Amino acid sequence: MPANAVTTVECRTLHSVKESQPPFYIGVDVGGTSIKIGLVDDFGNPIETGEINDDGNHRSTLIIKTETNPQSACELMSAAIHSLLNRLQIEEKLVGGIGLGLPATMDKVTRQIRRPPNLPTWAEFAMCDALAALVNYPVTFCNDANAAAYGEYWVGSANGQSSLALLTLGTGIGTGIIIEGKSLDGAIGYGGECGHIIIDSADDALLCGCGQRGHLEAYCSAAGMAKRTLSLIMHRHSSIRAKVTPETRLADIPKLVYYEAEGGDELALEIVLETAKYLAIGIVSLLHTLDPACVLLGGAMTFGGKKSPLGQQFLSQIVKEVKLRAFPAIAENVLIDFAILGSNAGYIGAAGLAREAKK
Repeated sequence: MPANAVTTVECRTLHSVKESQPPFYIGVDVGGTSIKIGLVDDFGNPIETGEINDDGNHRSTLIIKTETNPQSACELMSAAIHSLLNRLQIEEKLVGGIGLGLPATMDKVTRQIRRPPNLPTWAEFAMCDALAALVNYPVTFCNDANAAAYGEYWVGSANGQSSLALLTLGTGIGTGIIIEGKSLDGAIGYGGECGHIIIDSADDALLCGCGQRGHLEAYCSAAGMAKRTLSLIMHRHSSIRAKVTPETRLADIPKLVYYEAEGGDELALEIVLETAKYLAIGIVSLLHTLDPACVLLGGAMTFGGKKSPLGQQFLSQIVKEVKLRAFPAIAENVLIDFAILGSNAGYIGAAGLAREAKK
């Protein structure tokens, strides 16, 4: 790695154009309601946008509204990209390409988006081609989970590792897999759907959001853990029970578990550690299939991550359970850790995959 390349610490520091190394790459991270657009240099350093936040700090990304009409969305993205490059006075020849991270898959033959769950009106639209025609730069498609994984691989917690699997723990479980710098997309784009690894084959196994039973996501996603919690507090004493009202949303329950576990509630801590156990079972299947150098955990449900004693206990329990179940040689050599790029991983990784495509 070049001496002036980013490290896992430097990657979160914004750079000006003058102190950056071209060519530049643009990452576009598409969400259901907003689109994040950011610029990185050839070493993955995020570039200042030229705008200032309300807190007086430089912005790292532009945020625009997600349009339900895909052509309108492309036009908004194009306008924002051109505005950013003009404001930073970056010449066209210094831009290597754009990475477009979407919560969907793309048909490799027709280049049309396949049934994106959060953006159904974008189905069968050739988004990359439409955006490329407007911006006059090559546009590389990537699934949003694989984009985030590549960000961590390039300049995050997996920097310097040969391969990784990133599990994002949220409402569901997203997974991105990077092997020797390449995103594992699969034959038709569904590579890395590891939230649907089967960890319980019983007929009465928990029901996953996809409609099937026994999947990792049914046990370890925020929604899955919330449902397990509601079942357990009906039969076990816990301080959580008094705080669950008819108005409590399912999405709020993992936070309750987190706070009560930190406060010493026995059942809440048991739920956290049981979640770690189930997650470890899924991770072992990944280890025996891929033998990645690194497995990272990201997303909203990491119980505070490294900054929290509970997050550290959660991670330690995962490592312990993996060692009980995996081949010793694999368990002893794999790095299991938290991701560090947070919400920036998607746009940084999308830009990185555009850079990889240009090689």
